[in-house]
Amino acid sequence: MDKIVRERLFSMSEEKYRDFSKALIPGCDNMLGVRVPLIRKYARELLRENEDWQGLLEEDDLYFEETMLRGFITGIATAKEDDVKIARKKLNEFLLYINNWSINDGFCKEFRIIDKHHDEFIKDIEKMTASKKEYVARAGLVLLLEHYVKIDMAGNKIARKKTVDRYDIDLEGILTDEGVIEERNALQSDSDTSKVRYNNEAPNSVYKGKYTDKILELVNRDFSAYGYYTQMAAGWLLAECFVTFPKRTWEYLTDTDCLKLDKLSYQKAVRKICESLTPDKEVKLKVKKDLKQM
Repeated sequence: MDKIVRERLFSMSEEKYRDFSKALIPGCDNMLGVRVPLIRKYARELLRENEDWQGLLEEDDLYFEETMLRGFITGIATAKEDDVKIARKKLNEFLLYINNWSINDGFCKEFRIIDKHHDEFIKDIEKMTASKKEYVARAGLVLLLEHYVKIDMAGNKIARKKTVDRYDIDLEGILTDEGVIEERNALQSDSDTSKVRYNNEAPNSVYKGKYTDKILELVNRDFSAYGYYTQMAAGWLLAECFVTFPKRTWEYLTDTDCLKLDKLSYQKAVRKICESLTPDKEVKLKVKKDLKQM
């Protein structure tokens, strides 16, 4: 980044915040201590003032915040331009700058052009998740988490479920061939014997979403050689799948014949599910009992 940008970042830095953040991001010794919302806000300011946004990225970065700023500029600008070819090029360029989980996750969340072009980017993400480079693989997994998990069968973005209870993982015999419950918006009590509970959050997609099977296919591998932060992302991704489409994710997690996921990634998924506020007490007990034995 150029001198003016660097000076502005210095002016926003906080020593106490720097020390706090460095403790969370091992090995990051080039941090100024600028809060992430301020970096994102500054990225938008720079884009308003500079038509040639790619020119802002020509000089190398010296500090963590400059790389985070680079990621935000790339994500915001490519979404606005809506040019898949340029965005794909910039995605692959930015992967070379990622050297910690914070830069990785901040960029992936902001790379919102994917929300308009899921199918066009899925091949790129397939390659990323197969990479043995830790943060390339993590980026692929986090892009899936941020932009693909909550897409229903109709291609619409939905909210994660407010509650996951035993009916959500015991839905045998009530699904259509398309994975859609025919009757909608009806809530049945625990005393009902039909084992059916419908969910207002995702009435059309209780079983799975458009990309659920693809996500489970890409995460179903041994990540033990990919690095700790890739394994953590795999577990996080599966936990998010569980609180969005619990039945389909439960089937994957309990299918010992097809499960290829490494032990640490699997354990992380179980832990994240149990830490979530979404599954109720009964489901958490079932998760601890059935999944921790896998």
